[in-house]
Formats: sequence, structure tokens, C-alpha cells
Amino acid sequence: MEKIYNSIKEDIKNHPEVKSSLLGMVGEWKRSQFVILAEIISKNLQQSLTDDRRLSLGTTISAITLQRFYENEYQIKTHNDLRFIKTLDKLCIFLGKTNLNDYIHQNFQQEDILKPTKEINNHLSDKELITKFCEFQFEALNYLPSVNLEKLSTTLCKDSPLLQRTAQYLEEKSKNNLTFVNDNNRSNYEIFQITMVSDDSELKVLKTKEFWNLVFKDDQENSYIVHHLNTQFYFIKNLDDQWKIWDNFNPDYNNILKIN
Repeated sequence: MEKIYNSIKEDIKNHPEVKSSLLGMVGEWKRSQFVILAEIISKNLQQSLTDDRRLSLGTTISAITLQRFYENEYQIKTHNDLRFIKTLDKLCIFLGKTNLNDYIHQNFQQEDILKPTKEINNHLSDKELITKFCEFQFEALNYLPSVNLEKLSTTLCKDSPLLQRTAQYLEEKSKNNLTFVNDNNRSNYEIFQITMVSDDSELKVLKTKEFWNLVFKDDQENSYIVHHLNTQFYFIKNLDDQWKIWDNFNPDYNNILKIN
């Protein structure tokens, strides 16, 4: 992710609204410069975001957050935090893109090269780690209304945000007494592509294109359908000399929860 962060930082410095402000005359930014930058970005977002996106994302980024981002405090600590990804979304919108996903796609598409034989831990390759996670996630739905995370824990880091969200997702379905409809292939999924976005000693970021079609029923025989085709990002960390998935950015996650 360091390459992506540095690209965003440089593009912000070269943004016309930034270059034409007082910031364009200052070589090294300090606290007061980040206050100005926060005001410029906020004004831009207020004008460029729709009402719905203003409500979901907000239009402000604090000067402290911007300063920490530029001083690299987020490289290891919080790049897998979805709250920080929302901050990156807003920065990318300021840069004229739809979100972080769009920024990465437009700026790093040519670098998306995956070596299928490359081992990401002692057992699974990059591709296998993600495909197994999706397979186990699909299998876990079959246990509803019971919650079973046993297989998922083999691909996810312990106490990871993704494991916690997956558990919450299944518990919500269980609480509403939903069962998974998988007969006659009514529910299905497919992973179309897995590509490498960035690769360093602590973190790997991989991009997938996925299709999910899921059908649930409640005890009144009411059906609930989840249907989406999108691009997702997986953040894979090296903890205790073993690579496992730490987090995932799924732009449709909030919509998936709404079926309850």
C-alpha cells in the first residue's frame, strides 16, 4: 500500500486547488498547512458529493488525520481499518475519482500481476488463500441459523476485523432465524479474477472481481436475495511468520446487511 499512499499524497500536492493556494508556495507542510488542506478538501467534497454520499462518507477530514497520513503513521497501523479506507475514499474523490477502488484501478491497473505459484504461507498460494476464504464463507452459510466459523479461522487472522464482521454478519442472520437456500444451485458465487496490487514484507493487497447470488428464507418463508457483482480488495498480513487475510474492502457490505 505504500506505493498507493505515496501516489495519493503526490497527486494531492499537484491538485490545482492545492497548488494555487498558499500550500503551493510551501515546500514542507506543517500543522498550519494541513489545516488549510483540510479546508480545501472539505469545500471540494461539499460541492462534489451527492446528498447520499455526503451522509455516508461525510465531507471533512481533520488536519490531524491528514498530517498523520503524510507522516506515514498509517502505513502499518491502520491501512486495514475501514474507517481509514473511508478517509482514502474521500481523498480519492477530491482527486476526481469515484473512490479508492477507482483510483487504484486507474493508476495501478498495469501493475496488477499475480504469480499463481508464489507461496503466501506454508500451505496456500495468494490465489488459494482468497478462494478458500470465499469457499469457507459460502459453506458457513449452510449452517444457518447456527453460526460456524471453524473453517474460516484457517484463512483469517485471529481477531481480525474481517473475522469479526463475518461473525457479526452470521449472527445477524441467526438472530433473524434466516436459513440459507442452496438447493438446485439457487445460491452461488464466482471469482472472476485475482490480481496483485501491492506486495511488501508486512502486507499484501490483492484485488478480486466477484459475483455473489445468495438467497435466504425466514421462518415465514419470506425470501431475501443478495445479488452483487463488484471489485473487492483483500489485505493479507504476515503475523507470526504466517500469511492470512486481515481485512477486506467490499463496497456492497452495508447493502448486504440490509437484507435483515
